[in-house]
Amino acid sequence: MTWFKNLRELLMGNRDQMGLCMVVSEQEGAEIWIDGKKTNYLTPKAVALPKNKEVEITVKQVGHEPHTARVFTRHTLSYHYCDLKRIPLKVIYNDQHQMASV
Repeated sequence: MTWFKNLRELLMGNRDQMGLCMVVSEQEGAEIWIDGKKTNYLTPKAVALPKNKEVEITVKQVGHEPHTARVFTRHTLSYHYCDLKRIPLKVIYNDQHQMASV
């Protein structure tokens, strides 16, 4: 995966082949996975993606359901936003424990 130091480097370099996608999640600090491979990036982050090629972006955070989307861009700059759904907590009631302490 290519990373650009700044936007100017992207716009002056191989802008015909690569573009930046700003990956944002409502819950900041989520891991960004691209095509099933973990990156070292956390949201929000601008990630370099190939143009005119479908890429799978997965955003993961502990306590939330992962969000996966297929992104296809023809532009130098694009944006992907997701709101991760919280995994509901379940309360388990232990009848045997209560009866043993009576």
